[in-house]
Amino acid sequence: MSENEALEQRIERALERRPQVAVPAVFAARVARMLPVQRGWGVGVARSAGKMAAGVAAVLLAGALFVLAPHAVPSFSSLAFDVELVVLAELAAVAWVLARMDGERL
Repeated sequence: MSENEALEQRIERALERRPQVAVPAVFAARVARMLPVQRGWGVGVARSAGKMAAGVAAVLLAGALFVLAPHAVPSFSSLAFDVELVVLAELAAVAWVLARMDGERL
């Protein structure tokens, strides 16, 4: 067996060995004391209710856009066009809130 093969075998054995991890009970208890108290159902229900409300708002706003579209003449003197622009801005805001809810807490 050549020197390179022996070195490769030693490296493979070293990489395949799993280290033994042991967490002292005192340290685990100290970390557990530092964790915040979690409530049973409050946070998850509120977040899912907010997502549900935003989803319903998005569907209603998209429906309003389809209702207003045939009546909207691209002119700022047209009330239907102005309302359609406002509804489009609101739909963008709802989409932004939904995107933020997925990534982090609002």
